[in-house]
Amino acid sequence: MRKYEIVLMREDVALMYRGMEKKLFQLFKENRLAIGLLKTITRSQINYITRTIPEKQINQVIYHTLFHNKDYSNIGNNHRINFKREHSNATLTVTRDKILLEADGNLDAETSFFEILRHYQHYFLALNYKNNEYGWLRPLRALDIVQK
Repeated sequence: MRKYEIVLMREDVALMYRGMEKKLFQLFKENRLAIGLLKTITRSQINYITRTIPEKQINQVIYHTLFHNKDYSNIGNNHRINFKREHSNATLTVTRDKILLEADGNLDAETSFFEILRHYQHYFLALNYKNNEYGWLRPLRALDIVQK
């Protein structure tokens, strides 16, 4: 199973760290592992460089884009795509701090969610801690979607 944490970066930070996404990834990863004072410090830094996610608007955009699709279901802030024939499924959960995406099978279902989010906002950064992968959903310049 692939798990992504998707955060909304402030525009000025995204532009400043263009090409240096690894530093952002390291900060988020360090925060996940930190305890005590280091956890407090890294959380403050993350709060400064990210924006609150407009939950209601994103939920509406996702719903209005996918409601006609028989493979889509929605309960509150949870959205699910299950393409049985393609052996692909993904669940997306929207919170005010981050969007969580869990996917299994081929990439079709998660790509559907990524496409909706990247058209909604330019400054979403996806983080996959397990595989040390990260990248902009909408690259700020000609880059691969995910860098290692």
